Amino acid sequence: MSYPVVVAEPGESAKSLHWRLKATFWLDGLLAISVCALQTVPGTGLIIHEWLGLAVIGMAFAHLLFSWSWISSISRRLLARHSLRARINYVLNLALFAAVTAVIYSGIQISQKAVPVLTGSKGAEVMDWRWDALHHDFANAVLMLAGFHVAMNWEWVLAAGQKIFRRVLDGVQ
Repeated sequence: MSYPVVVAEPGESAKSLHWRLKATFWLDGLLAISVCALQTVPGTGLIIHEWLGLAVIGMAFAHLLFSWSWISSISRRLLARHSLRARINYVLNLALFAAVTAVIYSGIQISQKAVPVLTGSKGAEVMDWRWDALHHDFANAVLMLAGFHVAMNWEWVLAAGQKIFRRVLDGVQ
């Protein structure tokens, strides 16, 4: 199997490794819920949608940092012999990264509330519907690719959840 794992750095203790596992697990769960919530602008309202979208930038960045050892390892050996699953997972992750980058950029371009507050400028008086259409299309792509990403890494989700909740049920922090 070649799904992202929390890899111990040299000299890292088991307690530190477990902390990284918990942080990664809960961050990824929050990221998945946020991506779903961002799909329902009428449900969240534009203000929450925009601020949550900006928060996802930080969550996605943290997700990449926690997964960096896997990313760099697979990238270095990209042309080496890998399983078909590992190659598909790598291409899927690359497509997801591109789609997330595009949805963030287009979202910043059409922001009516959050970005104007952060920059001290006025929101555009007329919506640029080209950016809005691109934002919508990329958001749909992110939702689809994120679903595939979770499915490809489902064994890790189950193993991490089992390890975290087993320790909680056993009373080990």
